[in-house]
This record gives sequence, C-alpha cells and structure tokens, in this order.
Amino acid sequence: MVIRYFRLILALVLVMCTGEDAMRADADTRLRPAPAQSPTAERLPRFEDYPANATFGGPPAPVRIESARYGRLYRTRLRDGASRGPNFAGSFTVVVWGCGSSCQIVSVVDARTGRLSEQTLRTANGVQYRVDSRLIIADPIRPRDPPSSECASCGTPAAYVWTGARFEHVGRGPHPHLSRDRPW
Repeated sequence: MVIRYFRLILALVLVMCTGEDAMRADADTRLRPAPAQSPTAERLPRFEDYPANATFGGPPAPVRIESARYGRLYRTRLRDGASRGPNFAGSFTVVVWGCGSSCQIVSVVDARTGRLSEQTLRTANGVQYRVDSRLIIADPIRPRDPPSSECASCGTPAAYVWTGARFEHVGRGPHPHLSRDRPW
C-alpha cells in the first residue's frame, strides 16, 4: 500500500515538474524573435526596417507610477520589469504581465525618465521585439505553433512601431491590440 502511494506521489511530482519546465520554456520563448516561416509572418515588417533612434547605457530611472492611470495597479510588475534596463528601441523597456489565461498586457517604460506608455497592448500569444529596433509584433506566429494558430482576438499577428510616446499600427486594417492608458 505504501509503495502504491509513493508511486502516485512520484508520478504527480514528475507531472508538475514537467509542466513547470514547459511553462518556463514557453515564457522564455515568448519574448524572443522567431524566424519568419509562415506566409502570414512573411508579410510582417522586418525589425531591421525600423532601427532604434538612440541607445541608453546608464542605470534605468525609477518608474514614475503616476505617469499613467494603470501605473498604481501594476506598480510591482512595472518596477520589476523596468529595473532590468532597456530591452526595446534602444532606451525603452518592454514589460509584459499576464491578465488571465492566454492574455498578456504589454507596457513600455522609458529607461531615461521612468515614464510609462500611455497605451498598452493586449495580446494572446505574446510579443516579439528587439533592443535595436522600434518594431514590436503582437501575437506572432512561431514555428512551433500549428499552421492555423493565429491571434485569438482577431485572427492575425500585428506590427506596431514605437514613436517614443505611442504605438503606431503598421500594415493592414484596424487591430484590437491597442488600448488607451487602461489595460483592460
């Protein structure tokens, strides 16, 4: 009887550890650019076409929580993310946090001033961005995704260019990723 319970507990521990590793691996790849391999991804702009205007090498400024209405609500996530320093468009930090199952909120923090972006992006499949580019791709299709896997909210990934103050949609038609200063 004891051996049977031991096997059950061991099986549960293995399942839990495997699940955590899979979630951790997914979180690690969520923010990395993936090569364009699907027809939809090939139509998206390239990171190289939108180079960063300037770089910032000093310590990041403290987040100015009051600079956006959502700042107080997500202050811990914003402070933790921004403390890592610029990871986007040379002198900005993209901070991503979950807002439920298959939902992320994306904010941008200016590393020089600590100001928060007025806009946020709401995604279902993460974002791709680079420190040397002003382009950010919401809900990208990655090679490991099934061929029909696309944005859960609208059916397609979308590209945005960061102007230093706001996101501007690049490409076809309106897109539901953008939200004003309220991330819900």
